[in-house]
Formats: sequence, C-alpha cells, structure tokens
Amino acid sequence: MTALEKYFQPFRKKVVGVGQHFDSPYGTKKLIYTDWTASGRLYKNIEDKLVDVFGPYVANTHTETSFTGAVMTQAYHKAKDIIKKHVNANTSDILIMDGSGMTGVINKFQRILGLRVPEILAKYTHIPKELRPVVFITHMEHHSNQTSWLETIADVEVIPYDKDGLIDYTAIQPLFDKYTDRALKIASVTACSNVTGIRTDYHKIAEIAHKNKGLCFVDFACSAPYVPIDMHPDDT
Repeated sequence: MTALEKYFQPFRKKVVGVGQHFDSPYGTKKLIYTDWTASGRLYKNIEDKLVDVFGPYVANTHTETSFTGAVMTQAYHKAKDIIKKHVNANTSDILIMDGSGMTGVINKFQRILGLRVPEILAKYTHIPKELRPVVFITHMEHHSNQTSWLETIADVEVIPYDKDGLIDYTAIQPLFDKYTDRALKIASVTACSNVTGIRTDYHKIAEIAHKNKGLCFVDFACSAPYVPIDMHPDDT
C-alpha cells in the first residue's frame, strides 16, 4: 500500500459498499464501482448523521409553528448559508435547491427563466427569431447541459474547438456578434469535462458574455467537490 493509499484508507472504509460482492454468471465477484462522476456513493459518517441527528426531527421546512418544523427550517437555511459561503455568493445571489442533481437543477432553472414550453403546446407556439434566446455551449458538455437546452425555445450554438480539441476562445466573441440582435444571450458551459477532465476557463467566457450583456451559467457537476468555486472573482 502506498503512502497515499494508506492516508485515504480510513475514509475509504467508510464508503458504503466497499468490499461488496455479488453473484454473477461467472461466480461471486467483487463489486468495483467506477461511476463516481455520475453518482457518488453513500458515506457512512454522513448517512449516520442524517439518520441519528436530523432523522428524529424531519418535518416540512415551511413552518416554524412546531419544534420539528423549526429545527428543519433552521437547518435548511443554515445549509444554504454554508453553500453560498463556499461559492463566494453575495446577498444578491439566489440559491436554487433541488434533490435530483444537475439534471433537475437545470430543468428547474430553465422553467424559472420561462424557456420551456409544455410539449403538448409546443406546436401551437411561434416565437419570432429576434425574441428567441440563444445559448452557447461547448463540445464537452455534460448531457444535462446540452440536451435540455435543445428542448427549450432557445437556439443552441456549439462554440468551435481548435486543432487540439480544446475550446477556441477566440471564436466566442464572433458568436455574440452573430446574435447581437437577440435580447437574451447565454453561455452555458461545463467547468470540467466529465470524460477527459479538461477544465474550462469559464471566467474568460463569463467576461466575454458580460461585456456583451449576456449571462454565463457554469456546470460544476463533474468538478464541484475538487476545485474552488468563486462567483465573484476580482477580475470579472
């Protein structure tokens, strides 16, 4: 065992399912989990705290007229404060909570922005081109930040990539110029590729978007646990 493996061994032992075996057509096999980017595994310390500390007080969070409701409401707001502090959010920033991961969050966000038309009504909806939002994505997107936009009223453009397969940052301004007449322009980009681990200079993209009176959304589904997140860097 290497020094690094030895250091992490106490944490690894707390992951629910480590050492698990299952019956396969080839006999009993050890379970090897390799889909951490999509879904992290249960961690015993966290699950124990949820059950033992919060479990006895679980209740709706919209009321403080009962003791359990007050405990859950305060815990909910405390959790939001911790998250906002972690990403350097200010008092004007809004945190949208959702229990279905990135897919659920971005779909909820698109509905809040009014960019989704119910499928049953879509064929009756005509939106003039100049009123149709445009969304710029990269070729490295997590599927939730790609296919979901194709199901909105927005036009979707993929930012070109260079000869090395990386984002061509010089091509972003021309895209904003191309759609300068659009009232709503959004760059919605991954912070880090789920497949390659290549990181996006989203601060640079945000700077370009803001100069063009556009918005920038960043998907941290892959990298949130591993990198700093700063919603208000000094240079953008």
